Amino acid sequence: MEHANSTFSHEISARIRLVTEPNDDVPLLHKLITQMAIHHGLSEYLTTTEASLSNTLFKSPPFHSLTALILEVSPNPFPTAIPHEDPMMINFFNPVIRNNFNLEAPIFDPELEFFRSTKNHDVYVAGHVLVFPSYNGFFAKPGLNLDQLFVRKCYRGIGLGKMLFSAVASVAASMGMGMVDWLVADWNEESIKFYEKMGAHYVNDYRLCKLYGEKLQQYATISG
Repeated sequence: MEHANSTFSHEISARIRLVTEPNDDVPLLHKLITQMAIHHGLSEYLTTTEASLSNTLFKSPPFHSLTALILEVSPNPFPTAIPHEDPMMINFFNPVIRNNFNLEAPIFDPELEFFRSTKNHDVYVAGHVLVFPSYNGFFAKPGLNLDQLFVRKCYRGIGLGKMLFSAVASVAASMGMGMVDWLVADWNEESIKFYEKMGAHYVNDYRLCKLYGEKLQQYATISG
């Protein structure tokens, strides 16, 4: 890789792992969430901070509360051995690694240094997914709600989104869950086509309902 022009020329390696380090992972995760908010035109509503992420994550074993997976890329192969100092990876999620796959065209990343890993000099963050537990009474089984799946623009179209989605679906299936569900904006044709390829079932007869802000706070004083 040529660091001077931030280009991956011929091949790339990718790894998906749990977000486990508040001081190292969370700042990079916050950058990704901020970019996703900008992509969806929601940056003015973004109130998430690094501190609020740290206070929300790591509250229970992975996939039993809000859990984040992070997608990393590198010009060099990722080690396949699981780090012994990170028991959560061993017990709950083995990193998903794809080493040395060829690129059909070079990838130019104008924000390469901005998303450089603080722990590994040749590793860069390319995307993330947030998930949390759900439940469906019709199945009488728990599931996973996919709150965000995001791959930075310059890394789209080479299979990294499929890696992220497959990682979540694999966790749900291996834990005996009944479903993975999520929302997709009706204007986002790129994402809709992607999820269709992944086997998504669309429910057209329901509307999403939300109660938030002042309308939610009206219930704070209701009792009995």
